[in-house]
Amino acid sequence: MIDTEISLSAGEKDEDLKVCPRQALGYVIRQEAQGFILIPSKLISEKHYSTDIDNKLRQLIANGHMSQLTGYLKTLSNARFRTAGYVLGECVMQQCSSAQFWSLAKNLVQYDNRAFLVTVLKAYKVRSERVGDVNLRDAGFQNLCSLSSFNEEDRKKTIQQLLPTQKNPDEIRYLFSLLSMNDQAQWIPFLLRCRSLPCYFLLFNSLHFIEHDTDRLVRIACYLIRSGDTLSFNLASLIKAYFGLVQVKGTFSLTLEPYELSRIASSYSVFCQKMQF
Repeated sequence: MIDTEISLSAGEKDEDLKVCPRQALGYVIRQEAQGFILIPSKLISEKHYSTDIDNKLRQLIANGHMSQLTGYLKTLSNARFRTAGYVLGECVMQQCSSAQFWSLAKNLVQYDNRAFLVTVLKAYKVRSERVGDVNLRDAGFQNLCSLSSFNEEDRKKTIQQLLPTQKNPDEIRYLFSLLSMNDQAQWIPFLLRCRSLPCYFLLFNSLHFIEHDTDRLVRIACYLIRSGDTLSFNLASLIKAYFGLVQVKGTFSLTLEPYELSRIASSYSVFCQKMQF
């Protein structure tokens, strides 16, 4: 039996939550007058779902009452406020229109950035990958990042959440630019933690801005070696060869001719080819 306080409205029975025939998707289907609503089954099993909260949020959004939505959130207890966060991020923001998504994102972050920024960013990542109707170049994302309340910590959280999902260097450059991080040397700590080809390509190019700091270059190369994966190890080999870091020890299988080094720095396709040899 599903916990009635967490999962069901007054008078609703657990059989009203119908299991989705496509079990592999991990969803439960609830039938409403306006159609079917998808609920991630993990929200129910982990007791992070409430039918009455879901219904209220969808009603306010459908009617365009964003100010009333934040007013409603203020009335919730701490436990139900947390439940509302789960419902918003994993249900409502995945199933509303793209225009409603960005309006909701802006209002939630403006209302309480500490509580909702990560919720919004995680919802964005899922929706951009599964549905593809939201992206970094949407006006809604630009409006979100230009909020007066959007502070330095919010920028860091946004980069940390979204960097791993970016598929090419141009989108990463755009993300940093949109967040007013135009000093490429500032990118290094973020790029270093994302083990992806586009991030590592920009990391390699960003190291030119600190090439005078040999000690730091050596630490970065050693960090990459300790990461333990082939891509990081190959990048460490490239950094050692390019910057002449004799202090970096190791047996590297990646071999590069001197004429290849400049091509790797200027061409993403060449970089990818060499890193994945």
